[in-house]
Amino acid sequence: MTFPTSQSYANSKLNLDANRYYTDGLQLSQANYWKEAADEFRKAIQVDPKHKLAYANLGVALSQTGQHKEALLAFDEAMRLGYDHALLRYNRGLSFASLNLVEEAVREIELSLKQDFRNVRAVYNLGLLYLKQDRLTDARNQVNLLYLRNNNLAKKLFDAIPPKYKVMSVENGGSLKGRVSMVGKVPHPRFFPLIASPNIEYCNRMSNGRGHRILFDFTVSESRGLKDTVIKLIGIPKGKPFTTNIQKVVMNRCHTPNYVIGVRNGETLLLENKDPIIHEVVTYEFSDRGADQRSHRPVDAHTSQVRDVFVEPLTEEYLVKCNLHPFLQTRGIMVDNPYYAVSDEEGRFSIKDIPPGTYKVVAWHPFIPNQLGTITIEPGQQAKIDFSFSGADVRRKIYNDDWFMYHFQSMYDSFENYYGGPRVDDSIEVLQVYKPLANRSLADGSRE
Repeated sequence: MTFPTSQSYANSKLNLDANRYYTDGLQLSQANYWKEAADEFRKAIQVDPKHKLAYANLGVALSQTGQHKEALLAFDEAMRLGYDHALLRYNRGLSFASLNLVEEAVREIELSLKQDFRNVRAVYNLGLLYLKQDRLTDARNQVNLLYLRNNNLAKKLFDAIPPKYKVMSVENGGSLKGRVSMVGKVPHPRFFPLIASPNIEYCNRMSNGRGHRILFDFTVSESRGLKDTVIKLIGIPKGKPFTTNIQKVVMNRCHTPNYVIGVRNGETLLLENKDPIIHEVVTYEFSDRGADQRSHRPVDAHTSQVRDVFVEPLTEEYLVKCNLHPFLQTRGIMVDNPYYAVSDEEGRFSIKDIPPGTYKVVAWHPFIPNQLGTITIEPGQQAKIDFSFSGADVRRKIYNDDWFMYHFQSMYDSFENYYGGPRVDDSIEVLQVYKPLANRSLADGSRE
């Protein structure tokens, strides 16, 4: 005689009990009561020895309490019962890693990501495991995968990877000096109407006296020296250390004195606001793909703020800019070694302590194509290289927010109704004077 009804009831009751213990274990796990959760999962397994999810979650609970060997046994039993999941492989890999079984850990986490590539924690931990295997290229590839998916984990992994540039003492190094000049017509500066500024009463402390702020993208001396050009050496794998001084971007009178800088990936900038107004500082990275915003945070009046520079490997340029006052901006070029300099008012530059060798040299200005050169540094000797840019080669994109009425509000229908009328009689603290260089014959025989 059979009792299908009673037998069915018995099976149902057994599953209900097992699932009740299993559910209790999940709730305890979510509250981080791992030891108590493990006890509940064991009860579920005792009632239903084929409860594969209970085995899988028991493995997680045991690993969280440091019982990694026991956790691996639980994971193995779940897999024997037919349960194979990306998270199981990932947690199994973490247990292997905790037991310093790196190869096994790498294998499991790689399998996990093949099953589900969305687990950013798995990408991050796989990068750390690659570091233990000295697979630096693979670790850097994990940073690239994380870059647009979880920037915090990407930066954390990036900081854990040794930089490609190695520091060493430079014995009998050489030096480089030179000059950057501009021929042809000097491009006009950019004029920003102060009437469009949200803080016109303060921003007009620097003015041309006619209601505009001037941004000098090209500063050329009477002797045709070009200021604010970065000269950098490429292809130097090791040498002197980077400076330990944090690089500052000082905001004073809605102006920053460093129009161009050299920036290395991973460094920290200090944004120092000396003004009594807020600056809404935004940073951008520029590459062949275009521009991407990297950070956007206000810097309160009379405060300082640190901002990490963390960009994609192919990034070429970097921009620090105030969205409220677009004439406040600093432009940077990415560097991978400390051998770079910025040309002064006469276009002069110098770089010291260069390891002997032959290197490529790049002269960079934000709005003109790069100039390239090659130098050979002899031990203890000084090399020389000059660069000459032509005003005819300038490629300057004018963005709408940099040019006309960035903060012009539609409720005002004209200049006359905006801030009570055009401010052409600004109370000026610092007069910005723009004097175009007089026409004269140039060295190449052309005229401006």
